[in-house]
Amino acid sequence: MNSSNFSGYIEEYGKDVYSFCIYLTRNKDDADDLYQQTFLIAIEKDEINENDNPKSYLIAIAANTWKNRVRKELWRKKKADIVYLDDENEATEAVDEHGSAEDLAVKKAEITALRKYVMKLPDKLRVVILMFYMEDLPVTTIAQALKIPEGTVKSRLNKARKKLKEWMADYEG
Repeated sequence: MNSSNFSGYIEEYGKDVYSFCIYLTRNKDDADDLYQQTFLIAIEKDEINENDNPKSYLIAIAANTWKNRVRKELWRKKKADIVYLDDENEATEAVDEHGSAEDLAVKKAEITALRKYVMKLPDKLRVVILMFYMEDLPVTTIAQALKIPEGTVKSRLNKARKKLKEWMADYEG
């Protein structure tokens, strides 16, 4: 991969990959490491296909790298501090600008609660939810990226949705 292609991938997909890393790791320092490692692996492998979906390829590298790291940490019995992302500006962007101030506050609180609940999901469920909703990847691509059957992806999405729906029903804002 030449340097202009690499720069183009960082420019075009870097923000999405970094955002995915933040949500996956729940920690800025770990996300920084995962982001860098993702692009280093992509450079080493030099297998990005322009005609295929380069973003999904990079997301898959990040997800698999994280999965391997978590497995190693569990094996070593290490525990890491969890820092929840609370970016109020990002939550505000998702709200319709024409709503009242009260509607905006309620919607912002709901988005913050939903994010908190997504972060509470087990890794297996959180990864597929983030890949499906945050990165807009189809089930087939997620299955290929995680090297699991499509049915497993669908099952995990269903379990995660049910759990989030249950938690949000209990949420009183």
